Amino acid sequence: MLSIENSILTQSEITKSRNKLQKDLIDWRQNQFTFCPLLKPYINAVDPKVPELEKLLLPSSFEPALREHLGLTSLGAIEYRLREGQAYDALDDLREKIKIFNANSDFKKKNVFGQSANTRAHAFLKQLSTDKVSAADKYRLARRALVSLGLSNSDPVLQELHNDQLYGKDTSRPAKLGDSKKEDPWFWTVGIPSSFTVKEQAEWSLECRF
Repeated sequence: MLSIENSILTQSEITKSRNKLQKDLIDWRQNQFTFCPLLKPYINAVDPKVPELEKLLLPSSFEPALREHLGLTSLGAIEYRLREGQAYDALDDLREKIKIFNANSDFKKKNVFGQSANTRAHAFLKQLSTDKVSAADKYRLARRALVSLGLSNSDPVLQELHNDQLYGKDTSRPAKLGDSKKEDPWFWTVGIPSSFTVKEQAEWSLECRF
């Protein structure tokens, strides 16, 4: 199950990607000017060297009063719905990344022996751990935008997510002593319909792990 793939981009590929991104951003700005002309004073020319650092200036980038002044209120409502979907998708991705990490970690313990093999496996698991954090960062980005657009910072569903919460019980192996006392983080039960019974909630939570 364990494998390592090289994913390093060449300088030529990076330059090509940046050129395309710069063009896309220029097109994006033109559309923004059409629908939100009051944004012009806030927009600078796209830096071709680092277009990835360009701010999109979405409604969530502004305080409520300024958002209203700029005529972004209705667009803010649209962004809220999109960000909400983005947040749930990111949590789905995080759950999947955790399952992949758990499966490969168990595989390493059972099947990988020797210093060289263990070094390679450790490097791969480190990348999988980084993937978990990346998925969490996508959720946190969406949540920050939602809070800016009106979501309560103490929302009981889309809660704050911390790096020490990026785990879940590995249901692919028999439970160990004490597993039943260790609760999974909150995001394993996000999205359960309120009409579910306790049994249905448990079944739904279990399905998230397969």
